[in-house]
Amino acid sequence: MADNTQIIELYTELAENPNKDFGWDKGLENAKAHGYKEEWINMLPDEIWKYCAAVGNPFNEADIEEGDTVLDLGCGAGVDVLVARLLVGKTGKVYGVDITPKMVETASKHAKMAGFDNVEILESSFDNVMLEDESVDVVISNGAINLTSCKESVFTEIYRVLKPNGKIYFADMIDISEPSCCTIEQSSCCASSGEEDWANCVAGTLHENELIELIQKAGFKEVECTGHTHYTTAETTKGATFSATKIPADVRRENHWDGLFQKTDYTQVLWHQSSPQKSVELIEKYVKDEANIIDIGSGASYLVDHLLQNGYKNITLLDTSKTALEIVRSRIKNENVQLICSDILHFKNDKRYDLWHDRAAFHFLLSKKEREQYFKVLENSLEPKGIAVISTFKVNGPIQCAGLDIVQYNHQKMLEELPSDLTLIESEEFTHVTPKETTQEYIYFVIQKK
Repeated sequence: MADNTQIIELYTELAENPNKDFGWDKGLENAKAHGYKEEWINMLPDEIWKYCAAVGNPFNEADIEEGDTVLDLGCGAGVDVLVARLLVGKTGKVYGVDITPKMVETASKHAKMAGFDNVEILESSFDNVMLEDESVDVVISNGAINLTSCKESVFTEIYRVLKPNGKIYFADMIDISEPSCCTIEQSSCCASSGEEDWANCVAGTLHENELIELIQKAGFKEVECTGHTHYTTAETTKGATFSATKIPADVRRENHWDGLFQKTDYTQVLWHQSSPQKSVELIEKYVKDEANIIDIGSGASYLVDHLLQNGYKNITLLDTSKTALEIVRSRIKNENVQLICSDILHFKNDKRYDLWHDRAAFHFLLSKKEREQYFKVLENSLEPKGIAVISTFKVNGPIQCAGLDIVQYNHQKMLEELPSDLTLIESEEFTHVTPKETTQEYIYFVIQKK
């Protein structure tokens, strides 16, 4: 949030004095003006509607089914939480999140007043919600995301909690003034010194096209503004509704990497190694040339070329990019090398390997759920006593690779990730010199299956 203290003070006052004139529309008439259905109004306690400060109706286009799990970001006094509960029924679940303690208290009271026991209200920021990865079917919000000072982190968190192909439906204030020269990243992550501007949904607003592009970059498709509303908080703002669909992480990875190898000279990307000496050294240290080796996220790496030159024969390359594998196929022309196009989290094979090599795929897995699945696949793929050589950017190294966020690791962080059947044998830091003559700080981990 841009100024949590000032925003919390304002919305605490709204929670305590819902009938006060704050200078913007609210109450039952506001709900009706946005098209909230009469049946919802009649089914919920009269008390809640005086708190309705909706800037739009996120339910107009929403596909919420009975049994769904819904998350409301910036739930306020719980109006939209309770409407969502009507839609998901007794078999669903609705979470509300708000940063204002008094609103959390009020929303919880309203849920009890309505007799709903499958509603839970959480006090939290929007970029660190205490819910499991991929646990939510639909995220809704109403006039709240514009209050955050870094919307990129909010949509990253929305992406994390949504299930694959999950939906966002939200109403928010947009900027209808003449566009500035600010980039989208600057607009979405820069605070303002004007306290009243933030609280009244002015300083945090983005232009419609900026907001759409921001959501797309966070990993969503079918992003659209579904309509404008009558709501305004200043001459330069207007209410609008939006919807979007989460692109599943595996599809997103495939699209990203295949597009990259189609458009880019792979020998000039920063992670490229003309001589992958460190990987070769570790492989030769732990397995003989008759070993079955699999290279995870192989891309178009020269590792396979060097292993073949050194007498290794049983090599499998796995990558999500078909284009990258075709580059390797045309380069090495060796029918004994098996090429598998698959996302690592979906990989299944009856074959067992003596050594699993991953130079830089693991650190792209941002969620705990993905990392747990990665290690399940690893364990199922390795022979007993098999070795895994995994390399990542190290702590205090780069925070992105190929335009994607990564997770940095050190010895302790990797220990904390490993399941009980895997043992960390050693770790070694390594400085990679890029094709541009810059450096990247990596760390290699050698792990053994029990």
